[in-house]
Amino acid sequence: MQIESHCPICSSPFCEIDNGHGDKALFMCATCGTFGVSRSALVSLSHLTDDFGPAKRAAISHHLRVATDRGQVPVLTTYDLDELKANVRLPSPKQQALNLIRFVGDKVAQDGKPLSEFPDDIHAVVGSPNRDFAMALVRQLRDRGQINAVSCGHMESADEVMEISLTLSGWDQYEAEQQGQISGNYGFMALKFGDPVLDPFLRDVIKPAIAKLGMTLEDMRDAAQAGIIDNVMRARIRDSAFVLVDLTHANEGAYWEAGYAEGLGKPVLYLCSKQVFEDRGTHFDTNHCTTVLWDTKNPSRFTDELMATLRRSLGLFQS
Repeated sequence: MQIESHCPICSSPFCEIDNGHGDKALFMCATCGTFGVSRSALVSLSHLTDDFGPAKRAAISHHLRVATDRGQVPVLTTYDLDELKANVRLPSPKQQALNLIRFVGDKVAQDGKPLSEFPDDIHAVVGSPNRDFAMALVRQLRDRGQINAVSCGHMESADEVMEISLTLSGWDQYEAEQQGQISGNYGFMALKFGDPVLDPFLRDVIKPAIAKLGMTLEDMRDAAQAGIIDNVMRARIRDSAFVLVDLTHANEGAYWEAGYAEGLGKPVLYLCSKQVFEDRGTHFDTNHCTTVLWDTKNPSRFTDELMATLRRSLGLFQS
């Protein structure tokens, strides 16, 4: 049975709940998209407003919306809520601006005409904390000559714009991003799925370490969406800031993804189990490349080396 309610994530009044899904409830929010919540997580979700500030809730809303726009229906468990609370964050303002350019470029390229206006949920789409922040970025992009837009001064808010398109400078930025010349605010990881040791190590050690850099880390399980899987993979690698490649299992797909990322000029960092590396090494094409060795018995040593290597690769130096 569907009932109208406020969204437990973004507090939007335009949300429906369908409780007829067995072990989960399904939320259909105009801002966050469609997502499920496990029955065990519903109690935790009821305290979301107390436990999460506005920026954190906006980050979760963006996280869910991105998944929805990829064709996924994410289901939040109590573990997911704990992980989101610890690690999820909004994209940087620079990345939000790039997301706006991509959004406008995609729409104009698809329809062949300017956008009449931005949708009400544009902040969740691009990862801004609220609509006012997103519209401030739009005005700055217009002032920088990357977006064409007409102010709606006669309407309810003078901050709103209409007839939105990209300038030639904006299209240059859009095409550079499409070709992988501009990086997103996340890393991509290539690895063998389903390993009982590596999967929890990725979840409990590697992802939290990447979050300390102000970024997220995803693999193809996070990026799954409708469409040809190879094209989706190429797009996620293309838009990433860096690529981690685990060679522990000599996975051929991981080697292919590494080669594709290297060809795009992305920073590629190789990982491998310390025991495997000492026993048999990695393929001769990569055994001379920087490889950070991981050991579940000494995760802190691994994360220290991983963070130092990534900071060098990305130019992120601590003051």
